[in-house]
Amino acid sequence: MEGVPAGVLEEWYAQGKLVGGIGSDPLERIVAHAMNYISVIRELAGDGELSLLDLGSGVGIPGLLLALESPLWTVTLVDSMNRRSKVASEFIPRLGLAQRVVAVNIRAEELLPAHAEEFDVVVARCFGPPPLLAELSVGFLRPGGILVVSEPPNSPEVRNARWPVGGLKRLGYGSAGFFDQDFHFVGIRREKSVLPKSRAYSRLVKSPVWKV
Repeated sequence: MEGVPAGVLEEWYAQGKLVGGIGSDPLERIVAHAMNYISVIRELAGDGELSLLDLGSGVGIPGLLLALESPLWTVTLVDSMNRRSKVASEFIPRLGLAQRVVAVNIRAEELLPAHAEEFDVVVARCFGPPPLLAELSVGFLRPGGILVVSEPPNSPEVRNARWPVGGLKRLGYGSAGFFDQDFHFVGIRREKSVLPKSRAYSRLVKSPVWKV
């Protein structure tokens, strides 16, 4: 990545591996995945100034990489695991991102009340099942904001069952759009200006809006 101090990204990757924030994928694949996120976000939201929330970001995947490649974007990284958030916090200034990126060590539902309708884009990777992620994310999004989620390479029938029109509509979203590049994504826009009534996290888990 252009402009990144030599060796810092590789050191971030190594530290992320040590705390379990990165799986078996090589750095090159993680960067390629982030570039696909950027393509989807730009297609749906344009290339201007955007505020992004990365749910379950861990050590900063993909949020740190999105910020590195998109200088007009501000990014909030959220993760409940302290050791992973500490790695993200350490490397934010080292990557020259201190003015645009912050890492927050908190559960997403605990962050929501103070940051309702604050973001243009919510991104997620391996955060949780679709109904939980969709319901938790909608409160963070401004009307017209988008949720962009990395998806398995499923058939159209499976995708539509994972992100059903009826369930999304109940939460205030439009229908899901699917994007196939080197990786696969779903993008969903918040359409209603009125948020659904918020529910406790335990209720979201026990009684999801739809079944997967």
